[in-house]
Parts: sequence; structure tokens; C-alpha cells
Amino acid sequence: MNESLLNAENYLYLHPSENPAVGLVSPVLDSSNYHSWSRSMITALSAKNKVEFVNGKALEPLKSDRTYGAWSRCNNMVVSWLVHSVSISIRQSILWMDRAEEIWNDLKSRYAQGDLLRVSELQQEASSIKQGSLSITEYFTKLQVIWDEIENFRPDPICTCTIKCTCLVLTTIAQRKREDRAMQFLRGLNEQYNNIRSHVLLMDPIPTIPKNFSYVAQQERQLTGNNSISNFHLESKEGSSINAVKSVCEFCGRIGHNESVCYKKNGLPPNYDGKGKGYNTRKTCTYCGKLGHTIEVCYKKHGYPPGFKFNNGRTIVNNVVAADGKVTDDQKLSQESQELVHFSPEQYKALLALIQQPSTGNSASIKPQVASISSCTNNDTTGYDYQGEDWYS
Repeated sequence: MNESLLNAENYLYLHPSENPAVGLVSPVLDSSNYHSWSRSMITALSAKNKVEFVNGKALEPLKSDRTYGAWSRCNNMVVSWLVHSVSISIRQSILWMDRAEEIWNDLKSRYAQGDLLRVSELQQEASSIKQGSLSITEYFTKLQVIWDEIENFRPDPICTCTIKCTCLVLTTIAQRKREDRAMQFLRGLNEQYNNIRSHVLLMDPIPTIPKNFSYVAQQERQLTGNNSISNFHLESKEGSSINAVKSVCEFCGRIGHNESVCYKKNGLPPNYDGKGKGYNTRKTCTYCGKLGHTIEVCYKKHGYPPGFKFNNGRTIVNNVVAADGKVTDDQKLSQESQELVHFSPEQYKALLALIQQPSTGNSASIKPQVASISSCTNNDTTGYDYQGEDWYS
């Protein structure tokens, strides 16, 4: 075997670890990404030292040449890489082509046309793109991809004169292109970057694109850091899940509160439950001092309702406390003795006149007054009925 074929620098050298059943780039070729795909493929093939098989430099030798076998193996390897690096719909159209250069030229002739239309679309997209919800890195990367594709269609002109120009016109054109891209990048930023935008546009000469990105990225980190600190303090104040940092009271030295709300310094708040669990919001009676009701419905002040049962089993019967719901004779007598007879002003005057008369007087004159008192008593439903009683029998 020719020793040159064993040299790794020779494009006919094929490493044993090469796999023909894999694609070299991602994403694969479709009808809209030929230029980015072709650039990626050229880079991958150049890394494998096989780019000569697509640019026409690796000429096919005669079948009688001893290098024909090595060339055929390398060509088939590149063909397989190309087939696995395109979409399925495109793959069917190149599957029966034998040479890698033929496949490459066919794809270029089909998908590299319409440069002016594609350039117009890219320029419109670059001029209308805005940062929005994207980060600075995401926004810049999106713009950079568009600029690179435009550069692929319209690279900077190169002077081909035998005697190089000294007018620096190409340098001026390149500088204006950088300024246009810098203004595109700054114009699409959100409003919080207005200060950095104004500052950069006032600089002369305007900084390069990477330098502008560095300025804006620093501003983004500063704004993000301030927002993070503000959110941390806000969530801590509202008692959220941030428990890493707690306030320390300078008066008692305990963690979880500050001096302005320290109980040891300012005293316990009213209605504190005394168990360290918060405040007792139940109603408090100002008459008996118990919780759960107010003075307007206090039984101790207004009396217990009939049938009211205490915790110890005692029951209220006719406003009398009874054990097991039974009222004894003594309790009934005590209740009856506490009931009062209510007299109206007319009854009171008649009774007073009756008492003041001499006991030796005529009983006939007394009876009409007793009847008058009885009649008044019968009209009053709140007193006793004294009709038929003889006060002097």
C-alpha cells in the first residue's frame, strides 16, 4: 500500500472510526436553510479532511490507478454523510447519485437561488425584530444569525487590483455596516435600556457590536440584580416562603421579630391568647367577663332562659336552678315569695285609704272600697286575684 494513503493529512485517508450512517450537521437541509446548512457542512467536512470531495479538488482517478479504491471509499463516505444530512423529502432525489460533488452541485443549484428575495426578507426581519420578552443574549443571537446569513449573500468587497487602493473606501464601507448593525441592535432594545442606548449613540466613533453587547449585558445584570433584591425584601415582608434570613430583635435578642413589636418591651397586645398562637378574636362580656357573648345577651344580667342546662347537669326551670331538671318544694316556695304584687296608682290610693280608716268604723262603708280594689286588681293581669277574700274576717 502507498505510504501516502496512511498519512492522516491526505484527504484519501479514512479513519477506521468513521461512521457512514450518521448526519454531520443539525438541523438537516430543507427548502429554507440552504446557506446556513452548506456553511455547517463545509465546516464539518473540512474537519474530517474531506471537503475536497465537494469542491471539485478530489478528482476521480482511473479505475486502473492504485488510489482508486481509497478514493471510492472516501467518496462513498461523503455521499452517505450528505444523504443523512438532508430532510427525507430531499433525500429521495439524491439517493441514486454516485458522486459527492454531483450531489453538492445539485443541491446548490436548487436551493441557493433567489438571493435578492432572501436578502430582502432578512433585511426586513432584522429591521423589525424587537427584544420583547427575550433576554439580551437571546435577542443578540437572533440578530447575529440574520446578519451572518446576509453576510453570506453579500460579503464585503475585496480589492483585486494589482496595485492596492489607498483611498480607504472599503474601510469606510465596513465601518458604516458596523454602525448600521449597532443601531439595529440598540433600537430593538426595551425601554429600560434607553440610557445606555443614548450614551452609545453619542460616542464617536461608535463602539463595535461585541462592545455594545457587553455594555447592554452589564446593564441587564444590574437591573436583574436590583429586581431580585426588591422581590426578596417584598416576599420577606409579606411572610412568603423565603425563610433564609429572619429579623433579630435588638431588645430581647430573639429571632423572628424586631424591637418595634417586641412583647417584652411593649407589653402583650389585648386579647392575646397567651399560648403564642396569635390573638383571641372572640367576644368578651363586660358584665361577667366571660368570652363568647356580650352584655346585651348576658344570662347573668338578664336571666337564664327556661330549660337552660349547665355543664354540671343543673337546669333552669322558671328561672330557678334545679338539679337534674327537678324543682324542689323549697325552691318553689322561694320562687313564689320572690314574686311581687304590682299595684296601679288607683289601687295604691284605695288601699291607703282603707288602711287609714278606724277599725271601729262601719264595715258597710269599707266594702265598696274593697270591691273597688278588687275590680282594679282584676283588670291588672300582672298581679294576684284578690276577689272573694275577706281582709277583715
